Amino acid sequence: MKQSELKGKVQSVLGLLEPSEMGITLPHEHLICDATTWHCDSGEATERKWARHPVTIDTLWWIRYHPFQNYDDLQLLDEEVMIDEVLRYKALGGKSIVEMTVRGLAPDPRAIARIARITGLNIIMGTAYYVESSYPAAGVDMDAKSEEAIAEEFMRDILEGFGSTGIHAGLVGEVGCSWPFTDNERKVVRAAARAQKATGVAINIHPGQDETAAMECVRELDKAGADISRVVMSHIDRAVREPANRLALAKTGCTLEYDLFGREGYYPPRFRVIDIPNDNQRLNEIKELADKGFARQIFISHDNYNKSSLCRYGGWGYGHILRDTVPVMKLKGFSQEFIDTLMIENPKRMFTLV
Repeated sequence: MKQSELKGKVQSVLGLLEPSEMGITLPHEHLICDATTWHCDSGEATERKWARHPVTIDTLWWIRYHPFQNYDDLQLLDEEVMIDEVLRYKALGGKSIVEMTVRGLAPDPRAIARIARITGLNIIMGTAYYVESSYPAAGVDMDAKSEEAIAEEFMRDILEGFGSTGIHAGLVGEVGCSWPFTDNERKVVRAAARAQKATGVAINIHPGQDETAAMECVRELDKAGADISRVVMSHIDRAVREPANRLALAKTGCTLEYDLFGREGYYPPRFRVIDIPNDNQRLNEIKELADKGFARQIFISHDNYNKSSLCRYGGWGYGHILRDTVPVMKLKGFSQEFIDTLMIENPKRMFTLV
C-alpha cells in the first residue's frame, strides 16, 4: 500500500476507515496479550501458592493487591472470552478499540482481525517493541539491529502488513521505555520517529517508572524529528504525578493519556512507591488540564491487560468508562461536548493518518 493511499484515513485491522466511522474509542487496550514479562514471584512459599493458582473468584482478594505476581492473571489468550468482553463495551455505545499488544507481549494480528469481524468493532493495531526486559520474549537481539532496520520493520507492518497476514498496523506503539532509559529503547524510539515521518501515523510511548521519564522520551523523539503533536504519552496516572510536570509535558504538544481507569490504588512491586489516583482523582486532574487549555490533548482508556480486569473474573471490563465513569463526569460538570472531545474527537484526529 502506498503512503498516499493512507492520508486522511484510519487504518484498522480489517482495512481503511473514514475518520467519521471511529465514534467512541478506547485508545489504549490489550485484547490478546501475554504480559508475563512483568511476572515477579514472591520469595515466600505460601505466597507462591497464590502466584501459581488460576484466576478465580477465590484468588481475586490476593491478586488485587499483588499486581504482576500471578502468572495466569498476566495472560489474555482466549478469543471467545475477549469477544464477550468487548461486546459489553459495544453494547454501551463503543465503536473502536486500539490494540497496543506489540513485540514482547505476543501480538496476534489474525486473532485481533477475527475479533473485529465477529464483533463489528473497529480495531486499530500498533506495531513496536515493548520494554527491553521483554526482548527475549520477542525472540530478538536488539543489539544487532540498527535504527534504520527497526524503522523499516515498523513501516512494513504499516504499509505491507504484519508478515504474510495482510493485516496492517495503524500506529507505532506502544513503544516500551524503561527507567533508566536504555540505549536500545532509545534506538526504538528514534526508529518510531523515522516510521512516523515516512507513513504519517501516530506514536504511543510507554514511559519508564520515573517522574522525569515521560519528558525524556519526548526529548528523544524531538531530537529524532518526530511530530510531537502526534505523540501520545501513556500511563500519565502512574508516570507523571507532579502537576507542574504534567503541565510542562502538555506544553510540548503531546497528548497525555490517562489509561488506568478502573485501577484504584496499589504499590506495584519492583518500582518506586506511586500513589496511583482513583477515578475521581483522574477526572479532577483531567479537568485541571482542560481548564488550562489542553482539552484537545487528553486520552482516556483502561489499559486492560490482565484477567482480573475483565468482567468475567470480577473486574471492571472495557465498558467501565462508559458505564461507570461518564456519569461521574457529568456530576463533576463535564459538558457532553468535552466528553465527546475526550472519547471521539481526540482519538479520531490522532489516528487519522496525515
